[in-house]
Amino acid sequence: MRSILVIERKHLFPGLSPQGFLPDGAVDLEALAPHLFFAERDYMEQNSHYKQVIPYMMLQRGEGAEARVLCYQRRTKHTEARLGGLWSVGFGGHIEPVDRTDDVVKAHGLVMATAIRELEEETGLNPGPDALQMRGYINSDSEDVSSVHFGVVFTVALDSMPGEDEEIMELVSRQSEPHQAHWIEAAKLPAMTTPGDAPEGASFEDWSRIAVAGVLG
Repeated sequence: MRSILVIERKHLFPGLSPQGFLPDGAVDLEALAPHLFFAERDYMEQNSHYKQVIPYMMLQRGEGAEARVLCYQRRTKHTEARLGGLWSVGFGGHIEPVDRTDDVVKAHGLVMATAIRELEEETGLNPGPDALQMRGYINSDSEDVSSVHFGVVFTVALDSMPGEDEEIMELVSRQSEPHQAHWIEAAKLPAMTTPGDAPEGASFEDWSRIAVAGVLG
């Protein structure tokens, strides 16, 4: 049985549930801490009264007109079947009891610890905590998979990482999560992630469309 961190909807948003991208500061993680708890994942995947908290990280290099984002296609046989084969701009995963240590007691620290662990597991990269910048949150009930998850969005600056773009792309592509990975110019992503404007055969997941619009739009 796998346990993951969740929060009941009524505690996350006591009133109306805002949809889409929420800027940093729109949610007070520390105020929510008393309502966070670990529960069985299989049960929570089918229970929309709760939201599973997920760090969601966009990998970037360059600034301004030179900025680019590492996008990847999820494998068809993905652990989350509802996302299989879709393109994504975000790496991340569930917060688990292993992420909670004596040094990690606050909610933000727990999210950061998971982000660093998941980043290394899914990409093979370890740029350090200073490379991560929290940008906001994702809350969407438009699809089944989104309706049971709540995203904490980070950008990860890889400019200080050794290696050319191609080397990083190949390293990430060799991991278990991506089917394939490509660097895409940040300026082009808003149009590419808009339904109907994506390249032929490329379909981006709901959270990626929201994250791109919120961070890059």
